[in-house]
Amino acid sequence: MDGLISGNTYTYNLGSYDEILGFVDKLSTINETHTVLISRTPQNQLYTHIDIEKVETYWITNQIVKGSIMPSIEQLEELILNRVSNHKGTIIVEGIELLYSNNEYSEILNMSMRIKDNLHRRPWSVIFVFADQIFDEIQRAKWYRESPDWKVPVEQLIDMEDFDALTTTELSNIDEIQSEEIENQRSLSMLTRIPREGYTKEIARKRILLWRRMGLEVSAAEPALYQSDDDKSFATYKKVENAVRKAIELDNRLDLLEERGHGTKVTKMRFRVRQLTGLNEVEKEIDEII
Repeated sequence: MDGLISGNTYTYNLGSYDEILGFVDKLSTINETHTVLISRTPQNQLYTHIDIEKVETYWITNQIVKGSIMPSIEQLEELILNRVSNHKGTIIVEGIELLYSNNEYSEILNMSMRIKDNLHRRPWSVIFVFADQIFDEIQRAKWYRESPDWKVPVEQLIDMEDFDALTTTELSNIDEIQSEEIENQRSLSMLTRIPREGYTKEIARKRILLWRRMGLEVSAAEPALYQSDDDKSFATYKKVENAVRKAIELDNRLDLLEERGHGTKVTKMRFRVRQLTGLNEVEKEIDEII
């Protein structure tokens, strides 16, 4: 599904941080496997992208706080080797640039080789995430020989236990979100509206996560999580919720256009819809075609 083979290390040449976080989030929904993220981003900035209750996260920092790890080759290697000694899963390591700023290339490469050796015949994979331009051409060739290039799968089926099927009565127990199987990644589900009386920032956070998993750009909703006034927070959330609902309606209409042979136009319009941009213009264009 993800092109990863257990017992190996890989390299994701960082192009989009949101893309790799989206992959981490989807990975965390797979039962009976563990997902570990070692990142330069603190946990309180990750929780709108991933479910930190399902992802084991570590923050690479010089600060001594809970859930942190020093930017040290020794500490990073020790953490990974201890983690792969049991269970199974995937470890995503972001922050090689930080290690490289304090260590020689050979030390970084040797670390990756030792990790790879220890992964042999273990049900774990490790993905190193960084911009490979930090290395020169010869260094890159050596690095990729040990940890081959890997890309986030273009098409990932959304198969998650907690895909939203909220009803008003379920809002009192937000963690018991029913399972809904989505067979096509392009499919979007119209989620239940969240009323003001049932609104909390935690509910908004989980809804934002679900929207992201559907492939929608909903960063405009994030300020709602930090506004101290609950009414203003709800208003911010509601504005995005309304835009999402309109986007889903348009997306469903685009399916009809695609069936009629307007594939190229649909692809362009669908991208705008998923970005929640120019929805009125897209609606007008759809009306003209129909």
